[in-house]
Amino acid sequence: MKSPLGRTLSRRGFLGGAGAAAVLLGTSAIPDPAGATPLQRGLPDNPFKLGVASGDPLPDSVVLWTRLAPDPLAADGSGGMPRRRVPVHWQVAEDEGFRRIVKRGTAVATPELNHSVHPEVWGLRPGRHYFYRFKVGTDISPVGRTKTAPAHGAHVSSVSLAVASCALWQQGFYTAYQRMAEDDLDLVLHVGDYIYENGVPANGGTRQTTVPDYLSPETVTLERYRLQYSLYKSDADLMAAHAAHPWAVTLDDHEVDNDWADDIP
Repeated sequence: MKSPLGRTLSRRGFLGGAGAAAVLLGTSAIPDPAGATPLQRGLPDNPFKLGVASGDPLPDSVVLWTRLAPDPLAADGSGGMPRRRVPVHWQVAEDEGFRRIVKRGTAVATPELNHSVHPEVWGLRPGRHYFYRFKVGTDISPVGRTKTAPAHGAHVSSVSLAVASCALWQQGFYTAYQRMAEDDLDLVLHVGDYIYENGVPANGGTRQTTVPDYLSPETVTLERYRLQYSLYKSDADLMAAHAAHPWAVTLDDHEVDNDWADDIP
């Protein structure tokens, strides 16, 4: 791949630039809800097929996540969404029945961010469980549960963590994530290789689950990376673990390319 200056652009360089652009889109260029198109009747199919998630908890804040994807494995990587901005309403409550809602707001899902939203919720109490959900038109997401970090300087007798890494989809089932969802945890820490860039066999490898043939080539384009994440995140056990606890995630090599560090002088 060539950059505008004629220099060879590595896959890592491309993704780094794309990531920087995503940061800009998510901060200084925050979408305006007034420019989004409300959905009166929802989408033709359930848009929350990739579930919900929360992460990066602070004593008074947490980040929520969902992605609108009525067809997560649509060949173009769009998730089956139209190319328009869609308002996504969110709520945070102290109870699972949402009788005591403490925070609410609206984020905008844009095609540029693959119709994912990442609202940062502030003004929460430290060391507390909260429940959250999203709504688009008449469609309501599954309910997620999260937890804020302890107050700064607080005496904490114990912290319960689960650590995960190296989850190659076609080499096995995500039963460890199922156990995480069942356990009482303060945080899930994922230390890398959340996805692998490898192509996926048509029979799903060990899973013996048929997947589209356009997932067989190695992941090298933005659309293909989006499809890879869609495949991984469609796993029911992974979705359950995300919905049950807040996560903190760091990268290793396979989120980009195997052993890419060797390519850097």
